[in-house]
Amino acid sequence: MKGDNIAFLQADVEFTGTPLLSFKHTTNDEIRTIIQKAPNKSCELDPIPSNLLKQCSDVVVPLISDIVNASFDEKIVPSDFKQALVRPLLKKPGLDSEIYKNYRPVSNLPFISKTLEKVVDKRLDVHLDSNSLCDPLQSAYRPRHSTETALARVHHDINAALDKHSSVVLVLLDLSAAFDVIDHRILLERLSFAYGITGCALEWIKSYLTDRHQRVVIGTTTSKKCHLTFGVPQGSVLGPKLYCLFSKPIGEICRRHGMTYHCYADDTQVYMVIKPLDNWENYFSKLELCLSDISSWMSTNMLKLNQDKTELIIFTPKHLKASVPNLQLKVGNTVISSVSCVKNLGVYFDQHLTMERQVSAIVTSCHFHIRNIGRIRNFITTTACKTLVNSLVTSRLDYGNILLNGINKTTLNRLQKVQNTAARLITRTRKHEHITPILADLHWLPVQYRPQYKILTYVYCALNDIGPAYIRELVNLHVPNRSLRSSSTKLLTVPKVRTKTYGERQFDWVAASLWNNLPNSLRQCKSLECFKIQLKTHFYRIAFN
Repeated sequence: MKGDNIAFLQADVEFTGTPLLSFKHTTNDEIRTIIQKAPNKSCELDPIPSNLLKQCSDVVVPLISDIVNASFDEKIVPSDFKQALVRPLLKKPGLDSEIYKNYRPVSNLPFISKTLEKVVDKRLDVHLDSNSLCDPLQSAYRPRHSTETALARVHHDINAALDKHSSVVLVLLDLSAAFDVIDHRILLERLSFAYGITGCALEWIKSYLTDRHQRVVIGTTTSKKCHLTFGVPQGSVLGPKLYCLFSKPIGEICRRHGMTYHCYADDTQVYMVIKPLDNWENYFSKLELCLSDISSWMSTNMLKLNQDKTELIIFTPKHLKASVPNLQLKVGNTVISSVSCVKNLGVYFDQHLTMERQVSAIVTSCHFHIRNIGRIRNFITTTACKTLVNSLVTSRLDYGNILLNGINKTTLNRLQKVQNTAARLITRTRKHEHITPILADLHWLPVQYRPQYKILTYVYCALNDIGPAYIRELVNLHVPNRSLRSSSTKLLTVPKVRTKTYGERQFDWVAASLWNNLPNSLRQCKSLECFKIQLKTHFYRIAFN
């Protein structure tokens, strides 16, 4: 590799495995499966609506297979597949719609183009997994990984530190237009150098990236065609994954500086544990040096760290709050002061991890939607009302609820009241009627059991090697010193903790305690679907019998 390119690849680890020389041809069965699983969303660029394509799958599948295989053979992505219609979407509700940077440019691409990308995506996944090339702490666009699994691990690490009377400094990094400014030359060099993607596969990806065009659509108005020389398309299948591969060196920089980190696409969080007798100024200096190297790497690789939106929070046990010094973090020319609460992947973290701010946000949002549904309740059926409640209310109660297990009961009861109100809205029952039979008829588990259900699902996945590695690290089978009948019951080792407030909210402690209390027949389930069904039945009997 030429010397002038090494600067672009700093913090990369050179690939030494088996190179990905070419993409294997697809089959009709593979294309049929992809089409049937795809959502019924059509783009204006599609000559035939996606739902019609599904209905005619027997006829169109062989044609699409030929297109995909011809693309692989010729190492060319058809130009029509690289045309996008961009519909700007506000990043968050309530942002000023007059400010352009508050919008996210989501690309709408042809249905067959996405089908081709999904075939390539499968080939890439096999290559990355077989050579262990994915960053283990990157949770975006990977099977069985999600924002919730990422939050579960970070939340566990913070609770584990607070349980030992230590403090945790967390920095949430913000990048400016990360997907839109990726340099194609650097990306292709990184794919070859760090991931072993060479030959025909690299030529195909080069064709995928080059000569892309887009038009912006607002209402009924469409802009002129714009040629794209940088970036990967948001809204595509491969674009976000290519960004994750491009930004992997950020994790390597954190490891070199001894920092703990976690990533979800372009959302990166860096944190470190400070023990009671540690020198805070020394640790802040190490953190500043790490962030300085990350910022330098980004500048070299044509990315930009948005220092103004980077946030700092210090987690500490309540009784040690007075001992935390008032230190500031210097990143470049920006001084960052600590705040009392941050929003991390859609969940509010306060400095004592009480989760009260998160619960308040959920309650406010759910009541807003319940009132709106209530205004039209007389005009819709019970089934339609239940669908609206599940999509607008229950989804908000469930997102991130894995972090709410073990919190103050008074705080958790606020969420139960929201669920009760939603149940009464669907069934049209009065406020003072007993709620338990109503929840039972709807087959809704009460709020306190829903995070336990999710935690145990993650435990099952971890024990069967179908979950994230960073969750599997927290789940350890109990191995007795001598052969006992209990050796085959899949019991977990319960770690020792000090406090109820933090220790008994660690994922490893909660997971082991809940798992060991399950019936042995449930722990021995042979499939995830079977486990989920029996687990819900188990909690249903506890809650309503």
